[in-house]
Amino acid sequence: MHTDEHRFRIGQTVKIVEGFGYMRGPNTDFKIIALLPSNGAHFQYKIRHAGESFDRTIRENELAVVGVQ
Repeated sequence: MHTDEHRFRIGQTVKIVEGFGYMRGPNTDFKIIALLPSNGAHFQYKIRHAGESFDRTIRENELAVVGVQ
């Protein structure tokens, strides 16, 4: 569902939803480091794991708030 605002904020801790094929487990925490424009269907974000030296770009529908299944 696309809204006019990003669901997550810079600095927020999130996890990747199961089923999106990332190497790290779905319970791995990431920080939102940048808000990106919509790809036409979903807002996008740059996220980073504390143990990695690179950023990932991910769609909003692939993320969940930490602590929420």
